[in-house]
Amino acid sequence: MRYITPEAIMRSRFGDNARPQWDAAVLCFRSHEGSRLVAQMLGAKPLGYKVLWGMDEVPAYPLAHEFAVGKARVGLIARCLWGGPQTAVLVEELAYLGVRHLIGIGAAGSIAADLPRGTQIVATAALTTDGTSRAYTDGTEVHVNPAIYAAIQRVERVRPWRLRAVKVATIDAIYRETDTLIQALAGRGAETVNMEVTPFYAASAVCGVESVWIGHVSDCLVNHTWESWDNLEQMTAQSAQIGLDVLEELLRQERIAGGNV
Repeated sequence: MRYITPEAIMRSRFGDNARPQWDAAVLCFRSHEGSRLVAQMLGAKPLGYKVLWGMDEVPAYPLAHEFAVGKARVGLIARCLWGGPQTAVLVEELAYLGVRHLIGIGAAGSIAADLPRGTQIVATAALTTDGTSRAYTDGTEVHVNPAIYAAIQRVERVRPWRLRAVKVATIDAIYRETDTLIQALAGRGAETVNMEVTPFYAASAVCGVESVWIGHVSDCLVNHTWESWDNLEQMTAQSAQIGLDVLEELLRQERIAGGNV
C-alpha cells in the first residue's frame, strides 16, 4: 500500500478547470528562456491553471501548455528544474492523466573529450547514481524505451539531423561535481551528466509510459576544467525540433496501429 497516490492528490486539483486529456507530453528541463523558446517552436499555448504538483502558475511565467500534433493533444510542461524527485512526481501524475508518450528536452554536461558543446544527443542508457531512481529500480542502469528509440532511428533516415547516443549519469548535487566523482562515473561508462534522465526513465518504466530524453551538450567537464554554458538558444531550438519530429512519428505509428491512418 502506498500512503499517497496520484489519484488521491489530483482528485480535486482541477475544480472548474478542464482536466487535461493528453496523448503525449513534453517535459522541458530548461530555464524560463529555454522553455519559452521550446514552447514557441512547438506552438504551445499556456493553459493558465495548475496541472501538476508544485507547478504553480504565474501569468508571466506559464508552466502548463498545450499544443496539437494532428488530432492528438499534447501537453508541454516548462521549467522542470528540480532534478530527480520532481521528475518522478511529474511522470507519475502524467501517467495518471493518461499520457502514453513522454519526450524530455534538456541539456547535459559532457565528461567525454570527444563530445563537444552543441552536440545533439539522445540518452540510451543512464546509471542509477541518484537517490530517486532507487525507489523504482534495483538495477545499476535504466534504458530508453525501445519503441521510441526505433522511432528515432526511422526519423533519422529522412531528417537532416543526427543524434549521438550517450550514457548519462544523474547527479543530485551540482556543486559536488568533483574530479574524483566525474572520473568514477566515466569509469562506469558515463559520457554525460545531468539531473533528471535516470529517474525519468525509471519512473516511466514503472508507470507504463514510453519515454525518451533528447537534448544537447551545454557544457563540458573535461581535463580538470569546466567549459560553461552560454549561447544555448540555437542548441535548444534544434533539440525542440528533433523532439517534435520524433513525437510526430510516434503518433503517426499509433494511428496506423489503431487503423486510423
